Amino acid sequence: MDNEIVSRQNEDTSINYLAAQRQLYNEAKNLDNLGILFSVFLPLCCAILQSIFHDNIYLNSVSYILSILSMIVSLLLNSYVSQKKEIAAQIQQYFDTYVYKMPWDNKLFGKKKDVTHDVAEKSQKLFKKSGEREKLINWYTSTVGTVELEKGIAMCQKENLNWDVALRKRFRLLSFIIIALLTILVFAIGVIRNESVPTLLCRIAFITPMLQWLFETVKQLNADIKNLIELDDLSNSDNSLNMDCLQEIQNKIYIHRKSCFPIPNLIYKIFKNNDEDVAHRTALMSR
Repeated sequence: MDNEIVSRQNEDTSINYLAAQRQLYNEAKNLDNLGILFSVFLPLCCAILQSIFHDNIYLNSVSYILSILSMIVSLLLNSYVSQKKEIAAQIQQYFDTYVYKMPWDNKLFGKKKDVTHDVAEKSQKLFKKSGEREKLINWYTSTVGTVELEKGIAMCQKENLNWDVALRKRFRLLSFIIIALLTILVFAIGVIRNESVPTLLCRIAFITPMLQWLFETVKQLNADIKNLIELDDLSNSDNSLNMDCLQEIQNKIYIHRKSCFPIPNLIYKIFKNNDEDVAHRTALMSR
């Protein structure tokens, strides 16, 4: 049995969709990384400089101001990240519905938009990098092509869900650890320099942007994980192989993609092989 998912996902149209969404997500992640730089590492640098030049009142004042401004810049970057994610999610939705041969439901997915220009521009940009096209071939495991269409769609959706939730749990834990260590470091520097209590308390200005980033990140990750668990429950329901239910699941995946926290590519690459193997084995078990 061939439901054509495997062959359709490797057509030029599909590859261009994947390339465009990957480029947009990369751009969103780069902006988000810049936000991390402003929210986490710039305040840390300010704390270090303040300790080195503690007698320079001007530099001390600038370091405190920069630390607070970094938080504002990070919040402004979030709006640009959201725009990139939304377009990327739309394009990935077009890819999935095309590959799945899933009817487009205007009530669920919204009216289709013309993304031809975005796909052409962003895919061309990604393909300038050597080896990127090859990475997009066989997006879903070949196993999904050996069952009935509805079953194959459900298996593809499960691959997306299982991959994503594990990655977010790891990044959430890593975020806690990094911010905790940096918070300790910022105050430890002041203690080592034998700073007065008022001066130590002023170091909260350096910690605030870090905690703000951690709060917003963990809040979003918790929401992402909750949504993914609910999606997994829905995909395991008795009606999960009904096309109407599959469309509902697909819509929730689409909403998740638009709003979810963009995991840095470095974290993604570290766990890629392990998570990919788990996703593929899960697909095999659900046949």
